[in-house]
Amino acid sequence: MRHERQVELLKRVQHSGQRLAGLHADASRTNTTTSYSDPKQFAKEMKHLFRKGPIFFGLSADLTETGSYRALRVDGLPLVVVRKEDGTLDAFVNACRHRGAPLVETSSTGEGLNAFTCPYHSWTYSLDGTLRSRPLSAGAFDDVEMNCDLLRRPVAEKYGLIFVRPEGDAPIDVDETLGGAQDDLSSFDIGSYVHIETRTNEWDMNWKLFFDTFSESYHIRTLHKNSLAPNFNSDCVIFDAFGKNLLSVGLRSNVADEFEKPESEWSLLPYGTIQYFLVPNALVCHQLDHLEVWIVEPLSAGRTRTHTAVYAPSAPATQKEHDYFVKNLDMLLAVTGQEDFTLMAEIQQSMASGGLNEVVYGRIEPPLIHFHTQIDLALANAE
Repeated sequence: MRHERQVELLKRVQHSGQRLAGLHADASRTNTTTSYSDPKQFAKEMKHLFRKGPIFFGLSADLTETGSYRALRVDGLPLVVVRKEDGTLDAFVNACRHRGAPLVETSSTGEGLNAFTCPYHSWTYSLDGTLRSRPLSAGAFDDVEMNCDLLRRPVAEKYGLIFVRPEGDAPIDVDETLGGAQDDLSSFDIGSYVHIETRTNEWDMNWKLFFDTFSESYHIRTLHKNSLAPNFNSDCVIFDAFGKNLLSVGLRSNVADEFEKPESEWSLLPYGTIQYFLVPNALVCHQLDHLEVWIVEPLSAGRTRTHTAVYAPSAPATQKEHDYFVKNLDMLLAVTGQEDFTLMAEIQQSMASGGLNEVVYGRIEPPLIHFHTQIDLALANAE
């Protein structure tokens, strides 16, 4: 992150007053609990936020070599992105044009792919999606007039980030998609990071609860009193809006120590968990010496799959260095899995029970206010 930008954010903290009240939002808001539990609401979100996209699909670090690929489902739609021989990416519907079988596992990553080969009847496609062969068919498909190449989807790569449009043919403008966050994100040189490990889990919670618990620090003093609370501030986060996206910076409890230095020496990085929420489906988090990336895959109104990855700024030179980054992933998943997401599952049950009509996002939680306001706007504008 540019030094000028770090100073700008730290000055907000410096001048925010007691308990960081100056970082609060202008006004609180409420939301209906059906927003988290109603299948009709969920279907609208999938159609207008996820299907139409664009959605975040991963980092360039996930697809470094020719034949490396990543497959995910978006609202049930199977997609795959592959790195071609010329170094560019292609995105396809991950389904054979013969009978619809997935060409690679529908939630997977891999490398060394020379072609897509269907596991059902061995129809084979080049990495650019062109149908290469229909083995042993003896010409039985020669009278089929339909183009049987793989169905292509728009894909774009910039700043080390990859985006795909699951439905439709409109090209993707990454800068427009990021809404201004590109100035920050490009400064982290994300394209140079190295993938260490990804883990996938499922939780009994609405996809929005993932963002709710990550985007504010208000809960740290209580929910994380035995884990994070001793080292982290729980008064408020630094918040910035980037179109529908947002920045939420959680602060360490000793951040004020930086203000004793000359401004030319200020650095936010040792004191901030710098989180970029790429709505609707991703969180890119810069920690001091690594990146953590979450991709959220909604399965139903009350069920969500998460893909959690850790990345190093360069390839680890030793096994000990590699294990250090894995340990960070272990700790991240332990805290979120044992504290955040288990509670989110309980909250989901309360939402779905009908006993609670509304929830509150207070001025102390500015990212939540922005996030849910943007969702409401997107759905209202789509109707």
